[in-house]
Amino acid sequence: MLLRQAAVGGAAIGIGPRGARAAVLRWSDWTWDPLIIAGLGATILAWWWVARRFRPRRWQPFFFWAGMLGLVAALLSPIHAGSGYLFTIHMVQHMLLTLVAPALLALAIPPAFLGWLYHQPGLARVLHAVWSPLPALLLFNGVLVFWHVPAAYDATLAHGWVHAAEHLSFVAAGIVFWGVIASPAPRLVRASYGLRLALVVAADLINFLVGFTLAFAGRPFYLHYTVVPRLWGLSPLDDLRLGGAVMWAMGQMMYAIPVLILLSVLLRREGPQGSSPGVAAAASDGAGHLPGRAGESPIRSMPSPHP
Repeated sequence: MLLRQAAVGGAAIGIGPRGARAAVLRWSDWTWDPLIIAGLGATILAWWWVARRFRPRRWQPFFFWAGMLGLVAALLSPIHAGSGYLFTIHMVQHMLLTLVAPALLALAIPPAFLGWLYHQPGLARVLHAVWSPLPALLLFNGVLVFWHVPAAYDATLAHGWVHAAEHLSFVAAGIVFWGVIASPAPRLVRASYGLRLALVVAADLINFLVGFTLAFAGRPFYLHYTVVPRLWGLSPLDDLRLGGAVMWAMGQMMYAIPVLILLSVLLRREGPQGSSPGVAAAASDGAGHLPGRAGESPIRSMPSPHP
C-alpha cells in the first residue's frame, strides 16, 4: 500500500488494492491541539486550587487523576485521531467522555467544596435546580441523544468548534449526572439511594436504545463516514453497526458498576430512617464520601473548608 501523510488527524492515507482510499492509524498518531492541552491544564489547576482549600477524602486524588487519564485517552491519544475515520472509534471516545471521565471527576469533588458552593448567595438555588435527579437525568441523556442525531453528528465532524462544544457538553452533563449519583449528602441533591439506582437504570436504558438502533441500522446514518478513507477495511454500514454494538456493550459494562454498588447499599440498609455503619462504609467506599447524619442540616453536615 502506498501511503502519504494526511493533513487531518495525523493518520496516514493510502490507496487500497482496488483503488479505494484507505487510512492507517498508528500508535504515534497523538493529537497536540493547544486548546485541548490548555483545557486539560486548566482543569488540573482548578482541582489543585480546590484541593488546597478543601481537603479531599482519601481516594479522591486517585479518582481525579484517573478521570484526567480518561480525558487524555479520549482527546489526545490515537482514539481522537481515529474518530474522524471510524464511527466505532468515535463511540469509544464518547463512552470515555460520558461514562468514564465525568464519573471519576464527580467522585473527586471534595465534600467541603460542595458545602462552600451551597453557602454562596444565589448559587444554591442554581445548584438545586440543575444538580437534582430529574434535571440531571434529562440533561445527561438529552445531550447524548442530541449529538447522535445525524445532522448534529455530521456538524461536529465538519466544524471544529461544534466538535469541541459536543465534547465539553458530554463532560459537563456527565459531571452533573454522576455528581447526583455520587453525592455525599442525599438531601442536597434530593436523591435517596433507591432513586439514584432508578436514575442509573434509566440512563442505561436510554444508552441501550441508542446503541441498539445503531447496531441494527439498515443503512449508514452519518454522511461523514461514507466519504472519508476507510480504516481497517470496514464498510460504512459495518462500521456503524460495530460502533452501536460498542456503545451498547461498553455502556452495559460501565453502568453495571454503580448499579451493583447502589444495590449493595440498599440491600444492607437497616430500616427506612438510616443506614447501619456497614452501609455508611459501603457508601463511602463507593462514592468516596459519607452522607450527612440523620437530623442534621444538609449544609452543616458538610465538612468545613480547610484553612
